Amino acid sequence: KPFWHPFKLAIATAPVLAASGEVFVTQPVVQIQDATDRPVVTDDTTAITLAIDSGQGTLGGTTTARASKGVARFTDLTLTGSSTEKYVLKASAAIHNANAAEIETAALRLSELPVLSVSTPMVAEGDTGEATQLVFKVTLSAASKSEVRVNYADAQTGTATSGTDYTAIEGETGIFAAGGTENDIKVMIT
Repeated sequence: KPFWHPFKLAIATAPVLAASGEVFVTQPVVQIQDATDRPVVTDDTTAITLAIDSGQGTLGGTTTARASKGVARFTDLTLTGSSTEKYVLKASAAIHNANAAEIETAALRLSELPVLSVSTPMVAEGDTGEATQLVFKVTLSAASKSEVRVNYADAQTGTATSGTDYTAIEGETGIFAAGGTENDIKVMIT
């Protein structure tokens, strides 16, 4: 089995950023290559570090990964910054006779946070003594990889009286499961 000397780094899997502060949708994988672009599969020791090379933000998570069979896999990186900024990440390592090897990703952007919207349902109130349910549809503009919690309470505006015309809502939390985009908030009209 021939031994190829580590010479440079290559991005084997490009990162895909999530929203600010969230774990990347796709974590980067960096490969160690020789001078002829062949993977150096015998390298199990080189430490590869990722850092922000361009853009104002903070790279979080484990930013250094040790190569295994010439490949460094990152697993929990996050980037906290602005969704309007372009970011370039740089992978670097000291390889082959302490030469520095570096590679940069293409320009990346953080994804926008999902936008929350709430429907405005209506129901005719009658003093019939029978309760009616009013359902507010709560929607996220995009699914999140993480659970989303929404705190809500009644605003006590309009002509209806909390506790008399409807069951009061005080400091409730709606939960969207990871990947979910719709939720219902139900209010009993009395």
